[in-house]
Amino acid sequence: MRFQIDQALKVTEGFGTHECHLYREHIFRAHEFLSLTLAHHYARTVKASGHVKANRELGRLHKRLILGKHFQGLFIDSPDEDIKLFAEQRSQEIQRIFLRNAKRYGYKKAVQKIITKIEECDLAFPHPNPEKATEAEIAAAVARCGDPDWWRRKIRTKQDLILEHVFIELGLVNKQKGIYASNHCVERKLKQWQRNEDLLASLEAENDLGQVFNLLDLAKRGVSNLINRRNELMTRISGFEAVAKDRGDYGVFYTLTAPSKYHSQLARNCKPNPKYNGASPADTQDYLNRVWQRTRAKLKRLGIQPYGVRVVEPHHDGTPHWHLLLFLPPGIEQAVTEVLRHYALEEDGHEPGAQKRRLKVEKIDPAKGSAVGYIAKYIAKNIDGEHVGEDLYGLDAIESATRIRAWASNWRIRQFQFIGGPSVTVWREARQFANSEEADTTLDRINSDHLKALIEAADSGDWKTFVELSGGPTAQRNDQPLRALHVVREKPNKYGEAINKLLGIIYQGVEQIKTKIRVWTVRSVDLSKNNNAFDEEFSVGGANAPPLEFCQ
Repeated sequence: MRFQIDQALKVTEGFGTHECHLYREHIFRAHEFLSLTLAHHYARTVKASGHVKANRELGRLHKRLILGKHFQGLFIDSPDEDIKLFAEQRSQEIQRIFLRNAKRYGYKKAVQKIITKIEECDLAFPHPNPEKATEAEIAAAVARCGDPDWWRRKIRTKQDLILEHVFIELGLVNKQKGIYASNHCVERKLKQWQRNEDLLASLEAENDLGQVFNLLDLAKRGVSNLINRRNELMTRISGFEAVAKDRGDYGVFYTLTAPSKYHSQLARNCKPNPKYNGASPADTQDYLNRVWQRTRAKLKRLGIQPYGVRVVEPHHDGTPHWHLLLFLPPGIEQAVTEVLRHYALEEDGHEPGAQKRRLKVEKIDPAKGSAVGYIAKYIAKNIDGEHVGEDLYGLDAIESATRIRAWASNWRIRQFQFIGGPSVTVWREARQFANSEEADTTLDRINSDHLKALIEAADSGDWKTFVELSGGPTAQRNDQPLRALHVVREKPNKYGEAINKLLGIIYQGVEQIKTKIRVWTVRSVDLSKNNNAFDEEFSVGGANAPPLEFCQ
């Protein structure tokens, strides 16, 4: 790291006064990891606007990289060992503050004290409304605040978001430097995914029948497997299109883009956008969500219920935009388009290019191609890039898909969301139940042809029939025959909170159908090294492993 600081000082040598040099050196030493990146940004700013503005910009970035409103002893770009030490110290301090003040002034005063301490680090107390919380809820929240694991998770989350936002501001996320996400973000996520995979590979699950499975093998059988995820999405979209064909509905493809001020870089030359308002991809996603929420509310008032799928993907600079494939009854396309266009242009709708770029509309012509074929490339290029070739910017789609998944993971953006139709959880549980040893006995006991048809449709991968038997694509969840069955676990989590677990499905609100019938114990593959201990980060229940949610 010392080499990076020396290089950073060399890059900025000769700019400003001796005091400027000392100022830069102080900040570079505080942010060794980013020192060279900050130095190059400083040099560009000096050449464009002089050393005074460069100093202000460097100071602004330094302030952004401090954990908390005031320096608490940790920077956002601090190494992991520093974060672990800080988490240990702060969690112990919280415990002492709470015990001392609870004894003197009562628990309510003690809670206020630790809330103040947590907010100093720009973190939120883990309960949305402490004043109205029960004593049990407060006890669980206080337990979290006294847990170093909770502090590490919260700080790492802030690291992900703030560091990537700083990289965007520094112009390091674009098609020339690091498309969709910074190289640092992608490398960090690849390492995280590998750690997760290594953890799963190191654990095995044994059920009450003595059957043993490796957790990584089990994970690869589900939608964690990118191929399975893509296939499931395509199955559901194909089913929706088949439903639309039978109903006489047709597909319309909409692309929704945010105003120019949400974009950090100009698309044509990757130069900083002078209109950029400092928004992060999460801010832009919130904006697009608001547009859609207002649109759905208006359509509901008009008695219009579209169904389909929404895909979120990034522009080259990480700014999200939406693709919406909506199936609509004949004669209402214009009304839906007018409502969506109204809300899409509500903010900065008169800026140049807004009418052309904010909302693009394309009615799908069955004679030219199917709705599935239309959206298939968007699904593939946002999951694994298979069968796509090159992305919009001429880059290998498989490599781009990895960067897009890193982008979505970092910003906590849900890439795919279906509009209408039954719950995918219910669909998956029905498919699992169809192949369970209890299926025939349970179906004979309930003796419902309707239920048998639902299970058969799920087992055969027939989303069209499953939707129709569930009341159609626009049926309300409460009116659908199958719903997810959740029960409270026998053992609370390590914070003393009751935890719901998925047990199966419930038919017509009465008949319970259990899909989780085995009791599983998770342990290390190498018992001699781990003495049957269960990794705490994997089990919310601590050392006692809970039943596996993804096993029967």
